Amino acid sequence: MNFDRVIAKNKARTNAVLATYLAIFIIIGLLVDVVRINAGSLSSGLIDLITFREFPLVTVIMLVIAVFAIFIMISNFKKIMLSGSEYKKIDPNKVLGRKEQDVYNILEELVRDSQTPFMPELYIMEASYMNAFASGWNAQNSLIAVTTALIQNLERDELKAVMAHELSHIRHGDIRLTLVVGVLGNIMLLVANYSIFLFAGSHRNSGANVARIILLVLQFILPIVTILLQMYLSRSREYMADSGAAYIMKDNKPMIRALQKISGSYENTDYSQVDINPTRRAAYIFDPKEAFSTHPSIKNRIKSLLGNH
Repeated sequence: MNFDRVIAKNKARTNAVLATYLAIFIIIGLLVDVVRINAGSLSSGLIDLITFREFPLVTVIMLVIAVFAIFIMISNFKKIMLSGSEYKKIDPNKVLGRKEQDVYNILEELVRDSQTPFMPELYIMEASYMNAFASGWNAQNSLIAVTTALIQNLERDELKAVMAHELSHIRHGDIRLTLVVGVLGNIMLLVANYSIFLFAGSHRNSGANVARIILLVLQFILPIVTILLQMYLSRSREYMADSGAAYIMKDNKPMIRALQKISGSYENTDYSQVDINPTRRAAYIFDPKEAFSTHPSIKNRIKSLLGNH
């Protein structure tokens, strides 16, 4: 299997989804601005706003809020992602237990083998379910977290494959992208839902009324579009990280066995009442809810790793 080709293909898909999100985000802001300036026609209003003959106030405010929200998320991502579980940061400068030292050694091996120019922080979460995730904004503040159940139930090469998967997410810039898309998606849904009430009135020009009708329709379409884009983006990322793990290890079998064991553990037990942090769901290596899941099915992920996807 040509892992370079798979990674390049998925990066292209990821960039396409991000461009779509940004386009929808800006279009919504411009439509609200068309209503705000009470444009005579939709086309003339958009032209005036794009050329700054009329200042696109709402669009700019949306962008400022997005930047601020992203900044808040960056500043607090560790607390947000790790909350709800007991966890321990693995510090090589402190005395470590045998298992902790082994997990840290695995991460060091992966960083060295992949020639990764940074070392993510490593956390072990006390949890009865098998899972892992990566988070962070850039190489300097990235982290990888694995659960105690994952460490206890996987063979060393399988655990290494899972950690290689999470390291690949960081190397590919997935975590930053997911954060941006999440912020853009939430803001544009809020603006589309409430903007038609902010500038309501019976004395609007035709352009403003057309913009309001489009925004009204978007209230019903956008949630579906957002879910589909998030699914497409996240599933593309998972395939890419799976391929990245196999590429780093030069073997796809440990990743396949790890996915089978993790999914098998969820088939036997419902962990929904144990894992109380919903923000981690999209970041996990495995999501048990396949319907409308951000993750592809285990069957399809294994097919992809075998070169049949």
